[in-house]
Amino acid sequence: MLLTRVQKEEQVKNMTASMDTSKAIILVNYQGLKNKEIETLKENLRKQGIGFQITKNTLFKIALKNAGLAVEDSLLNQPVAIIWGLEDEVTPSKIAVNFKKEAEKLQIIGGIINNNFADENTIKQLAALPGREELYRSLVGTLNAPMYRLVNALQGNLRSLVYILDQYQKQRS
Repeated sequence: MLLTRVQKEEQVKNMTASMDTSKAIILVNYQGLKNKEIETLKENLRKQGIGFQITKNTLFKIALKNAGLAVEDSLLNQPVAIIWGLEDEVTPSKIAVNFKKEAEKLQIIGGIINNNFADENTIKQLAALPGREELYRSLVGTLNAPMYRLVNALQGNLRSLVYILDQYQKQRS
């Protein structure tokens, strides 16, 4: 589909705005993926509130320049799709790396993490970290542990008291 100049300008404006608000921008080469695989990737990302966009590299380069970010031109000499991680850096990385295991033709080119270029290895290292939800679960478990121990200790004292009273009653009888 051919885009008019106004549509291209609007797309560049939207990408520039997304770059300003995104914590993670992951670039992937989607060449060789089947349409069904791309739709599956989009669905996985959408469930987590992460954006996915296929755009022309020239428009992406202009948006990068407008946002004051830099990526090597040699990386953008291939079909590139953009994964926009607005809330955290780990979740988009995890989804991309895990999807690469399913669809081997997906190539992670690199990305921009907190306004700095990150290569494929950095993206893989981010994917190995626990996600935001996992950290929340761990934090809640850590916070609940002392209360759980306190309740068990108090119940133990009550059990002992009941046992002592029961023994006292048996002795009196």
